[in-house]
Amino acid sequence: MPLGASTIIMPKTVRFNALLSAAFFALTLVVPGSVAAQTNSVSPLSINGFGETSFGITPNYLAMGGTGIANVDRFSINMLNPAGYTNMDFATLEMSGAHRSFRHRITDEDIDQTNFNTYYDYFGFGFKFNEYFAGSFSVSPLAAKGYSISVADSSDDFGVYEYRSIGKGGYDKFTFGLAAQPFKWISVGANAKYIFGEIDESNKTIIADPDFLSVSNSRRTGISDFTFDFGTQLKFEFGEYRLTAGGVYALGQDLNARQISTQYTFINSGIVESVVDTLFYDLSEQGRAVLPSSYGVGIGFTKNVNNSPINAWDILVDYRVTNWEEFRSFIPNGGTDPGATMLNSERMSFGAAIVPAYCFPALGRSRNYFVLARYRIGAFQEVGQYQWDGVGYTSREFNAGISFPVIYRSLAPGEQKASFLNISMGRGQRWDGNSANLREDYWNFNLGITLNDKWFQKFRYR
Repeated sequence: MPLGASTIIMPKTVRFNALLSAAFFALTLVVPGSVAAQTNSVSPLSINGFGETSFGITPNYLAMGGTGIANVDRFSINMLNPAGYTNMDFATLEMSGAHRSFRHRITDEDIDQTNFNTYYDYFGFGFKFNEYFAGSFSVSPLAAKGYSISVADSSDDFGVYEYRSIGKGGYDKFTFGLAAQPFKWISVGANAKYIFGEIDESNKTIIADPDFLSVSNSRRTGISDFTFDFGTQLKFEFGEYRLTAGGVYALGQDLNARQISTQYTFINSGIVESVVDTLFYDLSEQGRAVLPSSYGVGIGFTKNVNNSPINAWDILVDYRVTNWEEFRSFIPNGGTDPGATMLNSERMSFGAAIVPAYCFPALGRSRNYFVLARYRIGAFQEVGQYQWDGVGYTSREFNAGISFPVIYRSLAPGEQKASFLNISMGRGQRWDGNSANLREDYWNFNLGITLNDKWFQKFRYR
């Protein structure tokens, strides 16, 4: 990407879609081809390849650094490993929204800007049919672009000009998953994900002198197809402790894609573009996009509590690899492969959770509401995927969160259910350590709810 005498990172208008996912989900089911994904990025780094990616997970997983491959939680939907669906005790409804603040800096060029965006992050419903089978469906973001980058320069031929690169739009995913637990110590699961949405990108060379024509080159890329991933969990009990090992694998697949391309010349008035001539226009070129394969492993260590559905504490570690070198944004039918534009990524995550009432005997009989809350911390480091001027970035983030019980009651002897208000905050950075390159510092704030109820299963009274 060219860098000139000055670089301006422009904020973009964002839409507030938090907690409207149910209606969005209904539209997806009825007319998936006509639904456009939301834009949930204001990061210049989203200019890379697929854009700014998201797990699309709730605050209780985000607060633990995005760990979850080996997580066993009876009250929530495991979005990171489909084998974890069998851990649910109830029919579970979860939804969440996010607010983010980004500070973008290039120290050598005295650039310092702050941008914000707010968006829905997850809407899902999980259900357990019986002791052996469970499932889930959800809608959540997958990737987005949201940037406007300008570079000013001059030429001996036509004077001062501006090179402007703009991107917006994104892709969402509708996920349907099933899991089976043939034995108490093992579970397996699979997800089918419908990827949909569009991304608009344009590059403009804007010449200040009106005697010369400016040029715009734009393309709109849409994807609508299915992809699949798989997971497993192994659980071993040691008295009041449990060790869980998990693994996940996502297929690298060719997806149906289409692209609209336009090239035209225009006169720059400083306010509007006056189109002079269309140089090229392709209404709908058919082709394919290639999503990368990925795999991950995780380990979890937990202390159980007798006669209670809540773990006293959890410690989780995840390791993931995404083969982004396989990614291709668009290959036209019969066309040539443009080659790799992204770097493979490795991500290491750590998470921990604790319920004070179950960890400290002195608090066990306390009526204090806060000792029943679940406190979480986490962190991750990811190398690769994001880059600036061809240099790979390291992403680091620290997270903390809390789940407040909203309803906590017994259905029958030994059977309890709870609903929660989930909150998480995260502080992160993406940078390569070079003061001449973009440094991105950000805050995440996520708010969600978890509702549990008993469906499909009969009550057992003793």
